[in-house]
Amino acid sequence: MLFSRPIKKTQFNEDLFYINSEQELINRFSSYSLIEKEFKKVGLETKDATIEKLMAEISRVFLREYADRIDENENYSLSEFKETELYQVHYVLLNHLKEVGFYLYDYNEEIMPKKIKAFYKEQLTT
Repeated sequence: MLFSRPIKKTQFNEDLFYINSEQELINRFSSYSLIEKEFKKVGLETKDATIEKLMAEISRVFLREYADRIDENENYSLSEFKETELYQVHYVLLNHLKEVGFYLYDYNEEIMPKKIKAFYKEQLTT
């Protein structure tokens, strides 16, 4: 027998992918060239940007867009916002950055910068 214990099948989390305008599947494990094109499409420049800076930019986009929608409709909910294309695209890009950060620090939280470590610890508890 190849494995001594059962293998846990993973499910493809539908929150962590989208189909872009070229009908390509984009997820947090997509290639750098594909992700770089997606960053350009949403207006974020990756050249000379740190992972933390890009994460902060995406967070600002989330906050600004959500606040604008609440200004338009005070009953607008976060669950409605999470259904938007803007949220889904940026959420995948954010998770790609997290994965890159974890990988760069060899999944060792002792050497991760504070912000990446916080995301890593959050991922371990979910």
